[in-house]
Amino acid sequence: MVNTNKMDVSTVYEMFEEINSKLNKHTNVPTEPAQVDMTTVNNLAEKLENVMEGVKKPAKVEHHHRHTIDIRSSKVFLSLTIMALTILGLSYFIGEQRKSIGQYKENDLKYRYIKMQGQISEKNLYRLEEQFQYGDSIKIIRRQVEEYEKSVKE
Repeated sequence: MVNTNKMDVSTVYEMFEEINSKLNKHTNVPTEPAQVDMTTVNNLAEKLENVMEGVKKPAKVEHHHRHTIDIRSSKVFLSLTIMALTILGLSYFIGEQRKSIGQYKENDLKYRYIKMQGQISEKNLYRLEEQFQYGDSIKIIRRQVEEYEKSVKE
């Protein structure tokens, strides 16, 4: 055992030198670095880069929708025929309504014109009917009637 109370510094120093020399012997042994095959690592790195580029690019998704109507089917043919006839019928009905609404507007304007005149004879009534054949005459009559109604209100 070593006396710890009065230990000589030179002995401690010698012990450290001895440990150091033993360590140097083991570490100074020339060893060649291990050769590692890096080809697999490089291949994996390239694949990873390709995947990263693919993720960065937006994906183009194309959708193709195809709808087919087979007229040979009796249900389809019947429904298309009914729809076409319904559309034609409603178009005719709407056209007739527009004509009658236009006739009501003209009759209303004629009534207001006769009311403005105060009276009308058979000859003047025929003349009024002839004036309604032309669009310019209708505009003039409408303006006269509106001015008369405005002055009556005032």
